[in-house]
Amino acid sequence: MKLEITKEDFEAAVPAAREPKGQIFEVMIDSINAKVDEIGFYILGDPGTEVVENGEGYAADCLRHKVKRLACVSAFLEQMRGLDLVLTATGFGVVSTNDTAPASKMRVDSLEGELRKREMIIRSDIVAALFSVEGWSDTEQRRHNVETLFYYFNLLRLSAGITNPKPEDWDVNVPVMLEANSHLRKHIGNAYMDELLAQLTSHKLTEENLQVVVLCQKYIGACVAQNQRLKSEMYMRLINLLENNLDKYSTYANGEGYKLNHFKPYENHANDSAFHFVG
Repeated sequence: MKLEITKEDFEAAVPAAREPKGQIFEVMIDSINAKVDEIGFYILGDPGTEVVENGEGYAADCLRHKVKRLACVSAFLEQMRGLDLVLTATGFGVVSTNDTAPASKMRVDSLEGELRKREMIIRSDIVAALFSVEGWSDTEQRRHNVETLFYYFNLLRLSAGITNPKPEDWDVNVPVMLEANSHLRKHIGNAYMDELLAQLTSHKLTEENLQVVVLCQKYIGACVAQNQRLKSEMYMRLINLLENNLDKYSTYANGEGYKLNHFKPYENHANDSAFHFVG
């Protein structure tokens, strides 16, 4: 993917690596360009890449800016442990000199944690911005990056009650999110869940479906928080919303989720041709 990233872009994305001579940027530029290609292949796909390379207007400029930031942060994270990380007058630097002190492991760990969180937030922002890009919703990149309605890093704070979420909070709870998503797919139907994802990721959510998406996110958040009371409450609110408005939710009403929720056990009547006598 063609995207020019300057020293100023890099130091704005990673302020801790700012230094006057530009040596850090020179060391990092090949890794940054490699990350640009990765972002294009794994996140943007052809529709997003076209916008980043040739798009005009505020939305395209914002997406380009976010891609540059993600490439810089991701590249620095990948390389920082192998660089000569030192403390300078303004913070961290990656230079070899006898006039500066090596950075302590504690401060390097702190920087890494801060950057990993920034990386996840920027990635989430890029994915959300791609919802407005025509055709992105139909790509393999969308299916890889938005597996569930609980797609955004800050949903850990908004729907799961984690005050200051960290990347490891997301990583450790991915199995919980997927299990909660499977439960929703079973009870509201695969077809309806696919409809919600398609509308969400193409910025075409109806007002009725927006209510469903929010309740699904809160349900998954309650599962992450292991709050059984809230989990049950969000699930019942979701099902009641659908059941009380079947005319507005025809995909659910005609799907396997509705049939499962209204399943009637077999009744053994004496006048049935397959009557089973139990003596």
